[in-house]
Amino acid sequence: MELKAVLMDDSAIKRSLTRIAHEIIERNHGTENIVVIGIRSRGVPLAKTIAENIKNIEKHYLRKNIGLV
Repeated sequence: MELKAVLMDDSAIKRSLTRIAHEIIERNHGTENIVVIGIRSRGVPLAKTIAENIKNIEKHYLRKNIGLV
């Protein structure tokens, strides 16, 4: 299969996921009541990455606030 176009490279994806994490924090006024849920199978790694970004931004966010469906 021939590659037609690259929509986002690695750094663009990382920037987007970091921005999503910031928006989640901003819209919820912190991280106290946030739980990140990933839908199997591709959504789980995405949820983990977003949760890790939230943890890097807000140091007190717990990794256990991740679930999957």
